[in-house]
Amino acid sequence: MSEGRADSPLEPLGIGERLRNAREARGLTVGAAEGLTRIRAVYLQALEDEQFDRLPSPAYARGYLRTYARALGLTPNELVEMYPAAFGASPRPVFATTPAQIPIRPTTPPSRLRRLVMYVGGTVVTVVLVLGFIGYQQLRQFAQPVPPLVSSPSVDSAQPPATPTPAPAAPPQAKPSMIPVPQTAASGGVELAVVASGISWLNVVADGTEVFQGFVQAGDAPVWHARQRLTVRVGNMDAVTLRVNGKLLHPERQGKVWDGIFTAP
Repeated sequence: MSEGRADSPLEPLGIGERLRNAREARGLTVGAAEGLTRIRAVYLQALEDEQFDRLPSPAYARGYLRTYARALGLTPNELVEMYPAAFGASPRPVFATTPAQIPIRPTTPPSRLRRLVMYVGGTVVTVVLVLGFIGYQQLRQFAQPVPPLVSSPSVDSAQPPATPTPAPAAPPQAKPSMIPVPQTAASGGVELAVVASGISWLNVVADGTEVFQGFVQAGDAPVWHARQRLTVRVGNMDAVTLRVNGKLLHPERQGKVWDGIFTAP
């Protein structure tokens, strides 16, 4: 019977017998072989029983067979060649049922409304960042120490200068921002009118009391009054126009921090 089996076409079925004999010769159980090969015992048992349909796939079966044979001291290639694909007996499929088909839905492009909202949101964020940067730059300039301001003399055609000697010394002491207040027919104090064409920081003090500190924007046109003295500090002269008692001022420090002191005529 053994000779007939050796010459039988079912010779590849000897894979399991070779594995089992080698394992038992080493005194190993299937559980011990699992720890040796790190292959689940159910798969090792399937190899020894030549129930290849219990293995995940032919590729896994060959890999398990090669690892198991090498661990037991057998020749891996010889056993792999005896695998059912070598003698024409195709292993039964692992899955008897047809794989289920899962429909794949294409991603839906964002709607027009959503794109509009995203665009508007991005624009708003950009504008806020730009305004914040401008404000930060102006606040940095305001944080720098400023030399004490010297008030310029009032313009009064009816009243001559009190002392003629300080006149030559006035140019080195006075700053470009010190502009006298023009005299009007109804002089009753100082009026400062501001027209903003952009964003600028302002600080206004009337008769020693701070009446405004903050930002003006394009289109703003505030007016402040003082009885005797009015001081103003402008962060961006390029963005504002100043009129004192109706007369347009032309400061020299355009685009920079500008300070002015005005007294009633």
